[in-house]
Amino acid sequence: MKKSIQFIILCYAVSWAIAGVAILLGLRTTQNVAYTIFAAIYMLLPAICAIILQLIHKEKPFSNLGVSFRLNRWFLIAGIVPFIYSFITLGINLLFPNISFSATYEGLLSNLSTEQAELASQQLSRFPPIVFFIIQVFGALVAGYIINAIFAFGEELGWRGYLLKTLQNKKLFPVSLIIGIVWGLWHFPLILIGHNYPQHPVTGVGMMIIFCILLSPVMIYIVIKSKSVITAAIFHGINNAIGGVTVLYIVGGNDLLNGVCGLCPAHAELGVLDQSL
Repeated sequence: MKKSIQFIILCYAVSWAIAGVAILLGLRTTQNVAYTIFAAIYMLLPAICAIILQLIHKEKPFSNLGVSFRLNRWFLIAGIVPFIYSFITLGINLLFPNISFSATYEGLLSNLSTEQAELASQQLSRFPPIVFFIIQVFGALVAGYIINAIFAFGEELGWRGYLLKTLQNKKLFPVSLIIGIVWGLWHFPLILIGHNYPQHPVTGVGMMIIFCILLSPVMIYIVIKSKSVITAAIFHGINNAIGGVTVLYIVGGNDLLNGVCGLCPAHAELGVLDQSL
């Protein structure tokens, strides 16, 4: 338990200090390129903190953290599960009043400026809706297993690698609760500047913690069964990629309700890296 506390304190101190400086320098989620780069770096910090503690405790870096590329069926399951609950989330969203489905991406276009909406509409009109949907799903799959998973590994080596290892004597649900709270709260500086919940940044902090608590048991179970933290990185990467695909088809609602980060709940990300960590 001592190592768990050390990791949480170090990770929060390093991550929040860096985020604080960036925010004071003017970082905002509306700065697409700058924020995407920062988000990618921020995702690597839990892994860096885990390695620092291993060096302090004279342990071999990356040892006993479940870094294994020995393939098994759980590597596939880790990629499928986020697809399933993301589309279930879309169905649940449509049960709420004042939320409807649009195959012409009205929800997305309504949140853009007139100039951006015209440009996006021209680009989207190049493909029939079903073709664009297939492209998005395929892109989410590729990005989730490759690009997103690489950056998600930075988080997962910390949450479901180092922290899970230090809590391994506890049962699944208590461990999931602890890791979920730590993981969710870690996001708070970015949530406050518009990450995932730009319309409700303060309430969004609590929503993010709840979301992370709900996802943790599934992710930890997959890591345990696969004997590899790589599956958590795949799950995380696919989750970040596919969430935005479902949100494209929603009209109405708000950021506390829509998508996988909303009350459904789930993790909505518009883009590969720039929404959900």
